[in-house]
Amino acid sequence: MNLTAGKICVTLGGKEILRDVSYKFSAGKRTAIIGPNGAGKSTLLKVLCLLNENFSGRVTLDGQELRAIGRKNLARVMAILPQERDAPPDTTVRQLVSFGRFPHRKFFGGESAEDLSAIKNALELTKLTDFENRQVISLSGGERQRAWLAMTLAQRPKILLLDEPTTYLDIAHQLEVMEIIADVNRKFSTTIIMVLHDINHARIYSDEVLVIKDKKIFAAGEPKKILTAQTLGAVFNVQADIFKNAAGDEIIFPLR
Repeated sequence: MNLTAGKICVTLGGKEILRDVSYKFSAGKRTAIIGPNGAGKSTLLKVLCLLNENFSGRVTLDGQELRAIGRKNLARVMAILPQERDAPPDTTVRQLVSFGRFPHRKFFGGESAEDLSAIKNALELTKLTDFENRQVISLSGGERQRAWLAMTLAQRPKILLLDEPTTYLDIAHQLEVMEIIADVNRKFSTTIIMVLHDINHARIYSDEVLVIKDKKIFAAGEPKKILTAQTLGAVFNVQADIFKNAAGDEIIFPLR
């Protein structure tokens, strides 16, 4: 499915956040959105799924405006994992993951065979099968993040939006989450659109990168061509060098 933003402008509290942002997100690809704090990255993500409807311009899915699709129909094909999220203290992992099936359920009736399959697969993808009866509140930060990710995967979305999915996680859990995201993209051709702070995650785990600066798109394209030392200097005001790691990936390292 093709998701397209056309001339998106957002003003909140009299402050301009985004100005004339236009971009066509490639179906089945992973797109990373990066930029300085306050650049409007999370705002754009919320506009793309109508969590924020306070914008001018157009967001279309296969040519149809999102507002015309309806929220429930949209939730059947698009899922978002925002930064801020909460669940009742007694919620178990399985209960949380099952919430992802709500857009697909009929008004009456319990879980269908498809619901059960989607929940089971989501738990397996995120390696949480052995945790399904645990309360979410009892999990570690990395386990909890995987549980919320599993909830979005249970929706079986065609498009998955992720707002800083590795925030507050240690290095091992960051890599674990990024590998799960890459695995979902490979297995299901899910379109992934994710706001990232880690430049090297954007370089390694995305097919395209969108750089936002001064309320608009500064650059967009293939990560290795866009995420250069020159770009980091212009966007983040840092000096950086590029090295190759043992796996042959180019890593960008800010120096000062």
